[in-house]
Amino acid sequence: MAPEWTAGRLRRAPRTVVGYHGCSRATAERVVAGQPFVPSTRRYDWLGVGIYFWEYGPFRAREWAEIRFGADAAVLEATIRLGRCLNLLDIEHHANFARAYETTLEEMNLQGTALPENTENGRHYRDRQVVEVYYRLVAQESGTGYQTVRACFPEGEPLFPGSRLLSRTHVQIAVRDQHCITRLRLVI
Repeated sequence: MAPEWTAGRLRRAPRTVVGYHGCSRATAERVVAGQPFVPSTRRYDWLGVGIYFWEYGPFRAREWAEIRFGADAAVLEATIRLGRCLNLLDIEHHANFARAYETTLEEMNLQGTALPENTENGRHYRDRQVVEVYYRLVAQESGTGYQTVRACFPEGEPLFPGSRLLSRTHVQIAVRDQHCITRLRLVI
């Protein structure tokens, strides 16, 4: 029998992960009560449209929520079935992003607009634009789109002088299909 990594039988990312979503207490209570999440659609969300979670990052989610909402901060814990996942932690999709980038450039040229830039303050206009084009191209070619996307977000200060380990680096998941959230509970 051939090893698992041959004959097109590579193992992909884990199929289920735990994610943490920082939000206001009012939002948390509405979602736990059964109202759907409202996906983020900001033009600078680096992984495109979705509901953003820190994968296995409850303390980072709490920190973000406290900075944003103060005493009204809350954190939701979700079990997320990744489903059809655009996993940018491995190289499977990387080569195709060059095509998505070129398509994005062509579309922007036809519209007479410049490709947006990412900014130093964490607004990822260009990344979002290209990711959304990639989603669209894959959906057009395969007839089905991605349900989730996950990637590493390097952020923060070095943990010690000369370190490449950064204080806020995390894996982020954007859930595009809310059916992928199989369990949800308020943890803070």
